[in-house]
Amino acid sequence: MRAVALLIILGTLASAKDHVLTIGGGFSPAGNQVSLERNVIFFEKLLAERLLAGTGHDLYFADGTSPHPDLQFQVEGEDVPEANRLMAGLFGSEDDLENQYRNNALENVRGVSSPAGVERWFKEEGSKLESGDRLILYVTAHGSRSGQKDNKFNTKIWMWDRKTLDAAKLAGLIKGLPEGVSVMSVMVQCFSGGFSHLIFEGNNAKKGGNGRSVCGFYATVCDREAAGCTPDVNEANYDEFSSHFWAALRGKTRMEEKVAGCDYDEDGRVSFEEAHAYAILTSRNIDVPVKTSDAYLRVHSKLRSKDQKDLLGHDTPYSEIARLAGPVERAVLVGLSEQLGLEGEKRGSEIKKKSDKLAEELKKLKGRMKSQKKTLDGVRIEIARAVRNRWPALENEHSPGAVRLLSDERQRAEFVKAVESHPKYAKWNELKQEREDLDAEELAFSKTYATHRRFVRAFENVVYAANLEIVAKEKVRAGYQQLLGAERGSFGK
Repeated sequence: MRAVALLIILGTLASAKDHVLTIGGGFSPAGNQVSLERNVIFFEKLLAERLLAGTGHDLYFADGTSPHPDLQFQVEGEDVPEANRLMAGLFGSEDDLENQYRNNALENVRGVSSPAGVERWFKEEGSKLESGDRLILYVTAHGSRSGQKDNKFNTKIWMWDRKTLDAAKLAGLIKGLPEGVSVMSVMVQCFSGGFSHLIFEGNNAKKGGNGRSVCGFYATVCDREAAGCTPDVNEANYDEFSSHFWAALRGKTRMEEKVAGCDYDEDGRVSFEEAHAYAILTSRNIDVPVKTSDAYLRVHSKLRSKDQKDLLGHDTPYSEIARLAGPVERAVLVGLSEQLGLEGEKRGSEIKKKSDKLAEELKKLKGRMKSQKKTLDGVRIEIARAVRNRWPALENEHSPGAVRLLSDERQRAEFVKAVESHPKYAKWNELKQEREDLDAEELAFSKTYATHRRFVRAFENVVYAANLEIVAKEKVRAGYQQLLGAERGSFGK
């Protein structure tokens, strides 16, 4: 009987297949940056190199196969006439002035990125999957917050025509897959960490598990924006989560440079867990990456408290945490310690306090930026009012008179001269530069804060895992081990 059972298992494994579903693109041409297209192309290289020939890949991207321009890109060195720049700065926005648009160049796009299209895929294609199959789900898009006070994890994926797919809906679609089908997801949209709760019924931890094998890797936590979307065509500048994640699995970057040193457990292959760790250690952006086991631990385990003093906490000596950590977790802790210049046994509690302090300082900085914007807008409005008095047609910058102003060389020159001779013009430029400096300061600050948060989460993951053995029942502990097993999977022909 055992021999028969073994043959059945081996036969199932031999017939098991991978199926790939990619959801990509923005909510409109202005929100569909070229980097999202390039993300798909890079992912397709990995699939061709690491998955079996004939592996199905269904791609839903932006407006699908429409011939109309749907992709935003930027040509380096292209100048915008000064009159246009001043007009935009006074009456609209200087954002996107350099951007251009074309149709996406992706091949074999199945359809429009839409909730209806995804739901149809699960009904028509997902239902054909068999026990033992694995669905690989990649989302390279934009995202938004939950909007629900009782479930901050129900975040959303922005889709074409400003439609959204929330995590609760996707959790229901995944639950509807045939029994025995596993799911591995990688998502890079803002607030993507909300989807780390796909393991729960309706993406809601209060409802318990959903009975499906789901593991995922997400660019950032549920309450934070992610790095990555850009109209820049130079891929050497890309520093977003999936660039590093896929590079680790592929062994080569977007620029075809060799990637090494991410086989942290030295077993001869790179797992999803290791690719996640590599992204944490390699990226220098605002992301705070999350994996499903992180979310599972934070639902089922606890930190030391007044009621449970026998548990580990942020003040547990670092040497004890390093001893308890697995090789991949240890590599993250060691690497981040080097980046942050951390030493000593109290680094867990010290970095937690510093992270909390940085969060408060970042909040104050954003308050300064809000106040500065009011001052900037006040000066801008004063100049705009004077210019409108000179050219009344600018009450609507799209009026025929306004269009003629920008089209006629003489009038353009007069317009520029009038703006630049305004008594507040120098102040306006000074405030705009101040704004740029504040934006740069906020970005640098956010990156520093993110690195600290990464260490805190890595430290907490080890603490929660150790405490799980004390506070959780055997079924919960077994579920965690199964989840780790899925995260330690990989691609391979």
